[in-house]
Amino acid sequence: MRYFLAVAEEGRFNRAAQRLHIAASSLSQQISALERDLKVSLFERTPEAARLTPAGVVLAERTRIILAEVERARADVRAAGRDRRRLTLRVANMAELVLDGPLRGLGLGIDGIEVSVSSSRGDDALEAVRQGRADAAIVWSRAPVDRDLEGVVLGSVVFGVVVPLGHRAAGSATVPVGALAGDVLVMFPREPFAGIWDRTVAHFFPGGAGHGQVVVEPNLLNSPDAVLRAVATGVGIAAGILGTVDAMGVHGIAARRLDPDLRLELEVVWRPHAGQSVGRLVDFLLRSARDPGIAIEAFEHPAGGAGQPITA
Repeated sequence: MRYFLAVAEEGRFNRAAQRLHIAASSLSQQISALERDLKVSLFERTPEAARLTPAGVVLAERTRIILAEVERARADVRAAGRDRRRLTLRVANMAELVLDGPLRGLGLGIDGIEVSVSSSRGDDALEAVRQGRADAAIVWSRAPVDRDLEGVVLGSVVFGVVVPLGHRAAGSATVPVGALAGDVLVMFPREPFAGIWDRTVAHFFPGGAGHGQVVVEPNLLNSPDAVLRAVATGVGIAAGILGTVDAMGVHGIAARRLDPDLRLELEVVWRPHAGQSVGRLVDFLLRSARDPGIAIEAFEHPAGGAGQPITA
């Protein structure tokens, strides 16, 4: 399965063989044996490439899940030897800016649980939980189509407007949304964060954005730094998390509060019947959301713990 996935990802047997440090002929034989066993063709082979067949696409999806479960099983066995349960947590881009302290404290905060944390695009974080490659994820407000997982709101994050120094709004403590109707809004790509992307644009332009009024900064890997640098050069204005913009060290910009506020929710999500360890992780994150000094307004859950989960 690892050999098959390497060919699927590389698109050529030679490149996959180099990645796996084996001979291309040996790799080809292994894939042919797998095809005989499954009684299907997995690749359309040409001199230039190896493309997945419909059956290959299905196997690639399942293989990623199976290999992820194998790695988790190995990690769980190792953790059990240390009397600790190992969990994986995906954190959507920009959420780590809000929860930096709690995330750094995860290693010390939960007895008997070892948490591996990694940053991820919003849609990738959700898909990792669905496929079992992650135990839980922290994501921005989910679209209705993404509410197939259980989840609970950690709290809301207040976004303000980031303007270049010299902008007419830079001298005000609070900026009415209506005063920005003629400005250009710099945004990150919509695809990974469709829910918050749409809400942000609609908040800045209640009557709808005009042609060319929203400019997308494609550098998602370094977002939101890239967005703030675009603002500093005068491309336009942007939304920024209040309390974190100044700490990012981008010169030539100012963050101001909006009127009305733009508030976006952070949620932690997990698969149904995930077990007590995931529940303890969720409770830790809920308690951490109430800690002073982080840029989140915690949602008060009646039970004080994981509370009533949000489901589809």
